[in-house]
Amino acid sequence: MHDASEGRGGFLFNVNLVFLSQIAIYGFAFGLRVLLARGLGDSGLGTYSLFFVGVLVAGGVANLGVGLGNIYFLNKSQYDYRTLLSNSIAVILWTAVVGWVIVLIWAAAYGRDLFIEGDAYWLWGLALPAVIGYTILTSFLHGRSRFVALQTIAIAQGGVALVALIALDAADELDVGTAVAAWTGSFLAADLACLLMIGLGQIDVGTVIGPKMDALREQIKYGAQGQLANMAALFNYRLDQFLVAAFVSTAGVGHYTVAVGLSESVWWISSAVSLVMLPRLTAMTEEAAQEVTPLVCRNTFMISIVAGLGLVAVSPVVIDVLFGDEFYPDSFLPLVLLMPGIVAASASRVLGSYLFSQGKVIYNTYASVIALVVSIGLDFIAVPLFEVEGAAAMSSIAYVCALIATLHWYRKVSGGSIREALVPHLDDRKHYMRMLRRVMDRPARDG
Repeated sequence: MHDASEGRGGFLFNVNLVFLSQIAIYGFAFGLRVLLARGLGDSGLGTYSLFFVGVLVAGGVANLGVGLGNIYFLNKSQYDYRTLLSNSIAVILWTAVVGWVIVLIWAAAYGRDLFIEGDAYWLWGLALPAVIGYTILTSFLHGRSRFVALQTIAIAQGGVALVALIALDAADELDVGTAVAAWTGSFLAADLACLLMIGLGQIDVGTVIGPKMDALREQIKYGAQGQLANMAALFNYRLDQFLVAAFVSTAGVGHYTVAVGLSESVWWISSAVSLVMLPRLTAMTEEAAQEVTPLVCRNTFMISIVAGLGLVAVSPVVIDVLFGDEFYPDSFLPLVLLMPGIVAASASRVLGSYLFSQGKVIYNTYASVIALVVSIGLDFIAVPLFEVEGAAAMSSIAYVCALIATLHWYRKVSGGSIREALVPHLDDRKHYMRMLRRVMDRPARDG
């Protein structure tokens, strides 16, 4: 039997590494959110969040899925590293130029006002290429399973942003504009560090100027299928914030942001697992991938359920103590309503990695689009009636719909059963005992 804890780079080691790194990364993000909530208030946090989501959406569209294409082809050896990297740099530069053109046109047509206004508006021109560059450049670390480097970059980005905000707050200079500037600067710094890690010497200037279009077309062709899924998922995760802004208030966005941020901490587990599984499954044989996926999925699902229940239990104290009276109890019920969907999405992430590895990434897109259609249809009814709580409940329903669809296509591609993918087995304890023995034996071997 194929052991999920073995293999290239040590699956268990990499999952633990990524999981611990996720704690640090989300810890920084959590600290940043607390600082912004207390420094900017619910309305200021809402405004910041709308800019943040706007950049993610625009950057997700503009990167053309090249990052996902890189992860796939780095493990298929169809194109050499130098070609993939040089083509990617060309895409980053092109999108930066197009982004600035759009920013200038918007300013001329509508003024310097798009979620943020005044001089801070020009940060759109820096934030967009910074986020696009991060997505594309880190794909080379991810695709080569360089998880230590990948997590180092992610931790550094979050750490730089948090330290900058602490300094601004201490100097009494923290406002929406300076917060956005600090966030943008952290991504620019991460891009530079990542570029140094993946190898400046591997860049072919000639290919950057004149990309190899046969390879670039394939990078975009395959990656765009997965990016459509990512964008549909992002819209599903974040579109309701814009609807809350439209039908409720920016303060309501602030309350919802806190609920979403806390609930998504349950994703530390599935995020670590799916991140490590993606390149590994892609490099595995079809039979090995079919064997490993249900084992990993059902146990990730079970652990996510336990984590979700624990978070709901402690969240009243966490929200009240850390975020303050402006956010409790307003953020508590939305968090509770989000939790079933958050847990469902944890399983979807793991199964989505399997579908990606089998060249069926389009099924992830279908599942995400189904969830998005459900979410939009329900949100336009629920948000005006039930405000933030309506947005949370409808998002949860949409995540569950995405899991149902993903399970359908997982069964179609793998031939495996839904029960195998979701329901833990008594035999699974053998895997846990084997992993525990390795952990217990390691000090003796090291000694």
